[in-house]
Amino acid sequence: MKKLILLLSFLLFSFSYSQINRFVYEVKFVRDTIAKTAFTNAIFLDDDNKNVKFYNQELYEEDSIQKATKIHSSGITLGTSLMLKRNVNSFDNENYVFVDTDYYSYKSTDKMKWEILSETKTQKGFTLQKATTEFGGRKWTAWFSKDIPINQGPYKFQGLPGLIFQIEDEKKHYSFNLVEIKKLDSPYDTTRILESNFGKKAIPISLEKYNEILSDAYYNPYSEIRTKLSKGEDYTFSAYGKEIKTTKDLDEVRKIIQETKRKNYNPIEIDKAIKYK
Repeated sequence: MKKLILLLSFLLFSFSYSQINRFVYEVKFVRDTIAKTAFTNAIFLDDDNKNVKFYNQELYEEDSIQKATKIHSSGITLGTSLMLKRNVNSFDNENYVFVDTDYYSYKSTDKMKWEILSETKTQKGFTLQKATTEFGGRKWTAWFSKDIPINQGPYKFQGLPGLIFQIEDEKKHYSFNLVEIKKLDSPYDTTRILESNFGKKAIPISLEKYNEILSDAYYNPYSEIRTKLSKGEDYTFSAYGKEIKTTKDLDEVRKIIQETKRKNYNPIEIDKAIKYK
């Protein structure tokens, strides 16, 4: 079905600089590099000629339902977030990330140097050309098309003389494939799903602070609850299928949390990864 949607949308697509474009990418990613089980998400790349936004289809669908029903519920926490926004023709990104149930944003400047190769192939009537780059501690191979002269692509990948249709790292831990192209009448309002998580506004921090928060969530999870239990306060909650009443219970859950985080920590930019022990 996706191939049919892709074919129809490509055949109907005619590029115009004045139009608002939505490019739908299927992303496959591996969290556990030993088991190598791949997860799949759909992510939107919205380009309104001024701003570029990259965000999950899952959040868009939930936002659409809540707007239609006028019933606003709590947010959705994503285990892996590749969401960001930037100005067109800028390498300065605003990154949006989750740490457990908290939501943050941090700025980064992400330039990459491309090597454009002569190799080409055809996909749905479009001529794709091969390019390679090194970014985030990984080596990437991309296929772009000058037939759509937009120098954008999924995530932070941009700067080629045409839209990126496919890109994958050499270990095949992350791959992005364009599956649909849409024209929008107006920019979609992402206020509730990108700049905030359904009312919980992203807290601006630095990358260093983000890694510090990740580290603290690993070494000292539920720190506020631990403080209460240490003071002898009567506090009970459940986590990972276990009822927590004492600091000893919390220590047991911490071991589970740490094992889970170590097993599933494979960020797209491994050069910025923290080292869990």
